[in-house]
Amino acid sequence: YHSEDASVVCYNEFSGAIRITGSSSSYILSQSGRVEVYLNNQWGTISDDSWDINDAHVACRMLGYANALYARTSAYYGQGTGPIWMDNVACTGSENSLFSCYYDRYTSEDSHSEDAGVTCSYSEVRLVNGEETSSALSGRVEILRNGSWHTVCDDYWDIADATVVCKQLGYQYAISAPHSAAYGPGSGGILLNNLHCTG
Repeated sequence: YHSEDASVVCYNEFSGAIRITGSSSSYILSQSGRVEVYLNNQWGTISDDSWDINDAHVACRMLGYANALYARTSAYYGQGTGPIWMDNVACTGSENSLFSCYYDRYTSEDSHSEDAGVTCSYSEVRLVNGEETSSALSGRVEILRNGSWHTVCDDYWDIADATVVCKQLGYQYAISAPHSAAYGPGSGGILLNNLHCTG
């Protein structure tokens, strides 16, 4: 029953989170938008100087996606606001984080007309009906299988299971694993039940 759909609240405790924003379209097999990073308690953007597919791969993997399909430049997904935290990002494509790549820190020479973006290939996990803040993400857990989204039953659902989901989405760990369709009941199939992850 969807009244038993599992949920999570994920958390990043350090500065250096990223998000994709600015696109009105989210397709079942991809997610597109402007890349924003959280530093010094403020969201900001990335300049498109030197921005390429290797940088986009790293950004997408940080967010739990398989890889990038496109690296977008010239504020393709609209202009952001706030500081431009990164410039001349130069990833090889194998890094686990954009912050592990070479880049120039905060720049005032570029404008938001140069904001970088990405189109990421699909993630098999998403959170629905929750909230996103600078450090936390919450929602009902759904898993993509055979082109359709399915929910997870909350039998034996615990913090270790929730932590695996959060790590797949680029967050450090889970701070709670709500039961009983805390973020509303889903629809369609219930794919997993009685999970026993170690975290």
